[in-house]
Amino acid sequence: MRDVILYMSMSLDGLVDSDREHPGMAIPDSDELKQWKLDRISTAGAHLMGRVTYEQMSSAWPQSDDPYAAPMNDIPKVVFSTTLSDAEASWPISRVARGDLATEIAAIKTEPGPDVIAWGGARFAGALAAADLIDEYRLLIQPLVLGRGRALFEQLPESRHLTLVDATSFPNGVVVHTYRPQRS
Repeated sequence: MRDVILYMSMSLDGLVDSDREHPGMAIPDSDELKQWKLDRISTAGAHLMGRVTYEQMSSAWPQSDDPYAAPMNDIPKVVFSTTLSDAEASWPISRVARGDLATEIAAIKTEPGPDVIAWGGARFAGALAAADLIDEYRLLIQPLVLGRGRALFEQLPESRHLTLVDATSFPNGVVVHTYRPQRS
């Protein structure tokens, strides 16, 4: 069974979206961080994302020559949306998941292939976390404090304990914390 791995950039104060700055865009990737990301996303079985993130990525990656473009374009994408009618037209190897979030994730996890990556945005990632559908969190903590915005875990119905399995720091000040949920 495949795992769902969430990659999410967040500020030091735990925010993943803000009207001030986007945590994932605020600090440029160091060469080491970029290679770390490429090594991991290049082996994904699929990219999962909400509609807003899908629309942002589908307008950029198909025309990009950035090193991230190949794994983003060549690996299947699943966009979770009740309003989007067709994803394949704007970004090849894409499909829309319209059903119940837990049911759709359960089906994706049983498909053959490597683990899948969830990207967000904030509402989608928060819904995955709230429903306890994430098997591993890879949180890219940015050396930035936003003061206001949306927190990744604001939709949780109750507290949740996680186990730190790795922490890696990079020259640009980003620290990646990898956590797994403690499940009974």
